[in-house]
Amino acid sequence: MILHPSSGNRALCRPAIQCTPRWRCSVLAAATACLFTVMILAGPAQAAARAERLNPDFENYIDDYLADFMGVGKVQNETDSGDAVAAGELSADSFARRISLMRDYLARLERIDRSSLSVDQDIEYRFLQGQLKADLLVAEQVPRWRQDPRIYLNNAPVAYKILGDPRAIDARAEGLIGDLALLQKRLANGAENLNEYIPRWIELTHLTLDGFRSLLQTDLLAFAARVEDAGLRTRLLAENADALAALDRFQGFLREDVPQMPVGDFRVGPEVFNALQEHRFMFPEDDIHLRRIARGDPGFTRVPGFHEWGRQQFAIVQDHLRIKARRIDSARSWLEIIKAEKEDHFFAEQLVYKHHEATRATRDWVIDNDLVSIPWDDDDSIMAAADPSMWASQWWGFGPSVAPDSPSRKSAWRVIPVSPDWPREIQEANLSEKDASFMYAIAPHEVYPGHHLQSLYRKENPRKLRRYLEDYSSNQAWCYYIEWELTPDPQYGWFPEDKQDVYELETLRLKLWRFGRVIIDSGINTGRLSYDEAVELETATIGFVPQGGQINIDNIVARTGADYAAPTLGYFQWMLLREDYFSKMRELDQKGTLKDFHDRVYRIGFLPVVLVREALFHGLEQEFGT
Repeated sequence: MILHPSSGNRALCRPAIQCTPRWRCSVLAAATACLFTVMILAGPAQAAARAERLNPDFENYIDDYLADFMGVGKVQNETDSGDAVAAGELSADSFARRISLMRDYLARLERIDRSSLSVDQDIEYRFLQGQLKADLLVAEQVPRWRQDPRIYLNNAPVAYKILGDPRAIDARAEGLIGDLALLQKRLANGAENLNEYIPRWIELTHLTLDGFRSLLQTDLLAFAARVEDAGLRTRLLAENADALAALDRFQGFLREDVPQMPVGDFRVGPEVFNALQEHRFMFPEDDIHLRRIARGDPGFTRVPGFHEWGRQQFAIVQDHLRIKARRIDSARSWLEIIKAEKEDHFFAEQLVYKHHEATRATRDWVIDNDLVSIPWDDDDSIMAAADPSMWASQWWGFGPSVAPDSPSRKSAWRVIPVSPDWPREIQEANLSEKDASFMYAIAPHEVYPGHHLQSLYRKENPRKLRRYLEDYSSNQAWCYYIEWELTPDPQYGWFPEDKQDVYELETLRLKLWRFGRVIIDSGINTGRLSYDEAVELETATIGFVPQGGQINIDNIVARTGADYAAPTLGYFQWMLLREDYFSKMRELDQKGTLKDFHDRVYRIGFLPVVLVREALFHGLEQEFGT
């Protein structure tokens, strides 16, 4: 059975440049992967782990946790009582009850006797313990629900049901009716809850609301016309009209009332930042092996050392950029070379399809180089334009992912298209930063073997918790590993031969950007860096256009601290684990391979890297130990 269509040598480059990617289809490798699907997904190590005796109380705890905090197993859009549903309405009372529920679940977890747990359960115990402690800290000390109107919007699930949901039309319509009713409750609660004014967040919310309104006035109406059940269609249109009226009222509230409120402070402070590093991401405070590979001083995983480490690594990458640029053209700086390359970008009308070609090509590339198993024949990812409600949320786009409960293995990587309402110079600036060099550098990170493939493995994980919950830092850090280690390596032939050097330069700049995130996230949230200084770093030093640089900073400050910085440190954890995997295989008198390492990580799932390490080595001992 063939897992992918033969694609020949499709050019993914810009017009007027003749360059041929070096990826090719490998039908034999694909067929072999398909024949051993079950073996690949289960793996001998996981089979051994599943044979261990499970504590049923812990399994029940997981079921309850996922139901109460993520709504798993509950009817979507139900209106009866329930903590997950009440929290979905985002009332002040629901936030208070959610804090109480977190405390109860943490206490219940810590009453479980860890000695009665299997290895997998004990790993998940510590993962959940860290998540609950971090979530409690954020809920109690970072009141975004008082500051950021955007948290009350549910435009993403609405857009998905209209544009991408593979379910039947009637099921999607029922879901939309529930989503639109929920939106009205959320907006009413937002008008009650918000009591701080952060001007930039209000500006961005207005842009998002304008896009959301456009979605409901155009795409939803077109969707409703496809609903054959007249009664269902009437209900959907009526709910949509009510939702549009609610958007208008909320926008009036933001325009007239919120600017009269006290100016808010988005900074989380060093104590919260460091606690998140400890609990959510489980970064060790003084691991000599991590210090060695990351060139970190004692205590470098905590502020203030973390901020200084980010600056040191930033300078190291700058040196590499200068050296690489001299080899390309000694008369120009690295930024001059990159900007000149980006002047020859895609036309706006080519943007989506050129990225679509690259998206599909990543799968062929992974198979051709035998980088990781892809044991399905019905998986796929495409490129699609993001809907207007998302245009103010990002400058580039949003990575693809398949939901754990989805009946499909197909997803869409969504690119921010050029808005017709932007000034011409901003349209050109946006297109220049989505040129072929950026596309080639980022596509494997986003699709195969990156976020899309990660979500496919997560969907099949035998451990229920890991199907629905993962560590953002670990997941994103793995994609940095893909982006910086696998993507530019000439032996794998992803970049066109005649563009290898300049695309490697762009990849180094993207690495510089991520160390900039360490500086900015740890600096702006702890008072070591101002917003304007952060924008200056993104634009003057890293080289993004002002609009893109500002949106990057906006995304960092809207989160609750450490989220954007943590994956850069996590990358070094993955690099260390790759080293240690080969050492462990040698100790066990086995010959490790890069693909085997990759396969085992995907099967375990993207928990904090310290926990993946435990699971990996336990599995190897079970499989090969005496």
